[in-house]
Amino acid sequence: MNVLEEQVISTECERLKEVMDPDQLAAQAALFKVLGDLNRVKIMHVLTVYERLCVYEISRLIDATVATTSHHLITLRKHGIIRSEKEGKHVIYSLDSQLVSKFIDLANRMRGRCPKCGKIHEC
Repeated sequence: MNVLEEQVISTECERLKEVMDPDQLAAQAALFKVLGDLNRVKIMHVLTVYERLCVYEISRLIDATVATTSHHLITLRKHGIIRSEKEGKHVIYSLDSQLVSKFIDLANRMRGRCPKCGKIHEC
Protein backbone atom coordinates (compact mmCIF):
# COMPACT_ATOMS: atom_id res chain seq x y z
CA MET A 1 0.00 0.00 0.00
CA ASN A 2 1.43 3.35 -1.05
CA VAL A 3 0.83 6.37 1.14
CA LEU A 4 1.50 8.88 -1.64
CA GLU A 5 0.13 8.72 -5.14
CA GLU A 6 2.65 8.41 -7.98
CA GLN A 7 1.95 11.91 -9.29
CA VAL A 8 2.56 13.39 -5.82
CA ILE A 9 5.82 11.46 -5.54
CA SER A 10 6.99 12.77 -8.92
CA THR A 11 6.13 16.34 -7.97
CA GLU A 12 7.85 15.99 -4.59
CA CYS A 13 10.97 14.49 -6.18
CA GLU A 14 11.33 17.57 -8.38
CA ARG A 15 10.73 19.92 -5.46
CA LEU A 16 13.21 18.11 -3.23
CA LYS A 17 15.93 18.29 -5.90
CA GLU A 18 15.85 22.06 -5.40
CA VAL A 19 15.95 21.80 -1.59
CA MET A 20 18.40 18.92 -1.11
CA ASP A 21 21.68 20.24 -2.47
CA PRO A 22 24.07 17.25 -2.79
CA ASP A 23 27.08 19.27 -1.58
CA GLN A 24 25.19 20.51 1.46
CA LEU A 25 23.95 17.01 2.26
CA ALA A 26 27.49 15.63 1.95
CA ALA A 27 28.77 18.33 4.33
CA GLN A 28 26.02 17.52 6.82
CA ALA A 29 26.81 13.80 6.62
CA ALA A 30 30.50 14.56 7.24
CA LEU A 31 29.59 16.66 10.28
CA PHE A 32 27.41 13.88 11.71
CA LYS A 33 30.27 11.45 11.16
CA VAL A 34 32.58 13.75 13.14
CA LEU A 35 29.99 14.03 15.91
CA GLY A 36 29.51 10.25 15.95
CA ASP A 37 32.75 9.49 17.80
CA LEU A 38 32.52 8.88 21.57
CA ASN A 39 35.78 10.67 22.42
CA ARG A 40 34.75 13.72 20.40
CA VAL A 41 31.40 13.82 22.20
CA LYS A 42 33.26 13.62 25.51
CA ILE A 43 35.50 16.51 24.44
CA MET A 44 32.47 18.62 23.52
CA HIS A 45 30.84 17.86 26.88
CA VAL A 46 34.01 18.75 28.78
CA LEU A 47 34.32 22.03 26.89
CA THR A 48 30.71 22.95 27.67
CA VAL A 49 31.56 22.63 31.37
CA TYR A 50 35.08 24.08 31.53
CA GLU A 51 35.04 26.33 28.42
CA ARG A 52 38.86 26.62 28.02
CA LEU A 53 41.28 23.71 28.43
CA CYS A 54 44.61 22.47 27.09
CA VAL A 55 45.05 19.05 25.48
CA TYR A 56 46.53 17.52 28.64
CA GLU A 57 43.57 18.63 30.77
CA ILE A 58 41.08 17.37 28.20
CA SER A 59 42.88 14.03 27.87
CA ARG A 60 42.77 13.50 31.65
CA LEU A 61 39.09 14.45 31.86
CA ILE A 62 38.03 12.10 29.04
CA ASP A 63 40.42 9.31 30.09
CA ALA A 64 42.33 9.15 26.81
CA THR A 65 45.96 9.56 25.80
CA VAL A 66 47.25 12.99 24.83
CA ALA A 67 47.93 11.65 21.31
CA THR A 68 44.38 10.35 20.88
CA THR A 69 42.90 13.53 22.32
CA SER A 70 45.07 15.69 20.08
CA HIS A 71 43.92 13.74 17.01
CA HIS A 72 40.26 14.30 17.92
CA LEU A 73 40.85 17.99 18.69
CA ILE A 74 42.36 18.47 15.24
CA THR A 75 39.30 16.87 13.64
CA LEU A 76 36.89 18.97 15.70
CA ARG A 77 38.82 22.15 14.89
CA LYS A 78 38.95 21.31 11.18
CA HIS A 79 35.15 21.06 11.15
CA GLY A 80 34.62 24.34 13.01
CA ILE A 81 33.29 22.78 16.20
CA ILE A 82 36.10 24.01 18.45
CA ARG A 83 38.73 26.71 18.17
CA SER A 84 42.25 26.93 19.50
CA GLU A 85 44.54 29.72 20.57
CA LYS A 86 48.15 29.67 21.61
CA GLU A 87 48.95 30.91 25.11
CA GLY A 88 52.66 30.68 25.77
CA LYS A 89 53.68 27.04 25.36
CA HIS A 90 50.10 25.77 25.52
CA VAL A 91 47.29 25.57 23.00
CA ILE A 92 43.94 26.31 24.64
CA TYR A 93 40.77 24.79 23.18
CA SER A 94 37.20 26.03 23.46
CA LEU A 95 33.89 25.49 21.71
CA ASP A 96 33.49 27.62 18.61
CA SER A 97 29.76 28.09 19.10
CA GLN A 98 27.03 27.89 21.70
CA LEU A 99 25.19 25.77 19.15
CA VAL A 100 27.24 22.78 20.32
CA SER A 101 25.74 23.13 23.82
CA LYS A 102 22.27 23.32 22.31
CA PHE A 103 23.01 20.27 20.15
CA ILE A 104 24.13 18.31 23.24
CA ASP A 105 20.96 19.37 25.08
CA LEU A 106 18.87 18.22 22.12
CA ALA A 107 20.67 14.86 22.04
CA ASN A 108 19.99 14.43 25.76
CA ARG A 109 16.31 15.18 25.30
CA MET A 110 16.07 12.80 22.34
CA ARG A 111 17.73 10.07 24.38
CA GLY A 112 14.80 10.30 26.79
CA ARG A 113 12.25 9.42 24.13
CA CYS A 114 10.09 6.40 24.77
CA PRO A 115 10.69 3.79 22.02
CA LYS A 116 6.99 2.83 22.06
CA CYS A 117 5.20 6.18 22.00
CA GLY A 118 7.98 8.55 20.92
CA LYS A 119 7.25 10.99 23.76
CA ILE A 120 9.96 12.52 25.92
CA HIS A 121 9.81 11.26 29.47
CA GLU A 122 11.40 13.03 32.38
CA CYS A 123 13.28 10.37 34.32
